[in-house]
Amino acid sequence: MKFEEFLMQREELNQKRLELEAEVAHLQEVLENEQKLNTVLHRVLHESIVCHSCLSSSSSSVSSQVQILIGEIAKVEEEIIYLERKVDEIKLNLHHERKYKKECQQLQWEQKLQRQQRREEGSHGLIEQSPNMEIINQIPINERNTSLQLVAEAKSLHYKKISDNEADENTDKFPQQYQIQGFRNEETYRGAPNKLSEQLIKILVSIFKKLIVPQAHLECEATTAPKLNISCIRSKSFMPKHLTSSRAPIIFQGTQIQDPYSILPDGDIGPYKKFIQLTRSTLDLNRIVLCLPSIEKLRFLIHKLTVVELHFLSYKQRLPFWINIYNASIMNAFLQHGLPTSPGKLLKLLNRAAFNVGGIVLNALAIEHFILRCSSDVKNGTVDEKEAELRHTYGLGYPEPNITFALCRGSFSSPALRVYTADNVINELERAKVEFLEASICITSKKKIVIPKLLEWHMLDFADDIESLIEWIYSQLPRSTSLKRSMMEWLSSDNRTSLSKMVEIKPYNAEFRYLLSNY
Repeated sequence: MKFEEFLMQREELNQKRLELEAEVAHLQEVLENEQKLNTVLHRVLHESIVCHSCLSSSSSSVSSQVQILIGEIAKVEEEIIYLERKVDEIKLNLHHERKYKKECQQLQWEQKLQRQQRREEGSHGLIEQSPNMEIINQIPINERNTSLQLVAEAKSLHYKKISDNEADENTDKFPQQYQIQGFRNEETYRGAPNKLSEQLIKILVSIFKKLIVPQAHLECEATTAPKLNISCIRSKSFMPKHLTSSRAPIIFQGTQIQDPYSILPDGDIGPYKKFIQLTRSTLDLNRIVLCLPSIEKLRFLIHKLTVVELHFLSYKQRLPFWINIYNASIMNAFLQHGLPTSPGKLLKLLNRAAFNVGGIVLNALAIEHFILRCSSDVKNGTVDEKEAELRHTYGLGYPEPNITFALCRGSFSSPALRVYTADNVINELERAKVEFLEASICITSKKKIVIPKLLEWHMLDFADDIESLIEWIYSQLPRSTSLKRSMMEWLSSDNRTSLSKMVEIKPYNAEFRYLLSNY
């Protein structure tokens, strides 16, 4: 019995061994197939194209579905390589086109300079308009809802070419000293538009400061001094119509401004308290005789503006240039057309506030919405062809939100007027933003936060809604300011309701006023 049992156990062991060997052989075959499949898939992943010979040699180990998939991948690889070659060809052609276009522009610019030099030599330096200057007849512009919200559509903006007669007429009006200086410095101003824009602001500020007298003098002379229309300061006649005497200059001592935006008389408004406030009541227009030398220099600078070259300016050069030109155009319009008496007339004045910049006449609204800002039409993709051309030629490329605190319309709700430079424009805009926020925002005794209408109009440049705007304001204020501390207490109070209900919007005041720093 024991021997039989031993034989049976031995047979069972042999049977199990055979089964295990068969299973090992099967697994070995599976492993080899998987390794072959892995090799094929590795080629698919790491080689550019899977050759047909590779597929046929591995057909015994690769399923038909995998073979079909690999074949499709090979076709896709071939298509990708073909498209990449096409893209490279297109890029190369585009590079050649840009190079050719740049060479053509450079050639045109050199020819323009040569014509200008020949014209100057033939006319003893009198500056004329380029005969081949492109004329754009008319570009309709819409004043954004954020701009005073007075009308839905502003007047049309005109581009115009200055005629030769006008150029001769304007040049004849310059004193000889400015004409001689102009001959020497024309190339300087053409190559340094930023310097020219800064000088425009400074000379305009100096003119307005000469018109300011202390309040005591205004009250004393109110009954005796004849009234003078400021519109007499035209390009054709700067002499006052009714000039009774030439008084000696009176030095104006600027008083501290406790509450420039009428929000909280006892609050700390920051650096704004050191600015000079120029209002309708502080102007003595009979003092215009004191400004005649400055006005002649202003006309000289405006004339030089017609020949500036902007195509080669960088972003940090264009940004301060256009801010200064915008502010200067409005100040010059006040001198030419007088002070507006209503918000509607202010908007009309903005349409008339224009400068000839490099041969193209642009008004303040066009500068703001076509060059400095991104209009709603651009965001919606419906841009007029001429507007697009203007943006391409003169625009910034991308908007700068902080220009809200730099563009001064000469109204009570406008930020202070400053000169912006190419060397430090980003820091200057940051400073203008912080100082405007300090002076125009406050927490009232009723625990409400007062925000200027100007900031609400341009809210989407900084935040998504009024609540996030408040958070943005808080984040922009320096820690050392009292407004920052007040907002911290206000935001952390437990008994306040939703932020939107605790906000008071200060209406826009379009009455004439400039806040001037000491330049």
